[in-house]
Amino acid sequence: MMASQPIGLANTGVPVALLAAGAAWLPRLLAGRTLSQARLAMAVALTALLLIALGAGIFALLYALEGAPVARALAGDAVGLLSFFFGLSLRAALFWAPVLALVWYVLAQGVERRRGEAIANKGDA
Repeated sequence: MMASQPIGLANTGVPVALLAAGAAWLPRLLAGRTLSQARLAMAVALTALLLIALGAGIFALLYALEGAPVARALAGDAVGLLSFFFGLSLRAALFWAPVLALVWYVLAQGVERRRGEAIANKGDA
């Protein structure tokens, strides 16, 4: 059994920062300059799913770098190991989910602003 490591920059700070950056930028990339709140909601949902999967991958990589036999354990009990890493990823969501919610709010305001401008410009023509 491996000894647990104290929380540090490499094993906690960098992964959480990467996931928070993804929460800030992925919805913008996936939704673009849409006029649809539904498309924005789908982009945010897809972002959440991608970040959960990315977080599980990051934590699996960190465990492998510490010397844990992740590949061998995956061959033995894939469901248990995946649920462990996805559980860690969901705990990390406590940090990036508020960022994603704030980005969603800001992007939704942008959608409504663009919709209003499109209606105003249609009336001017």
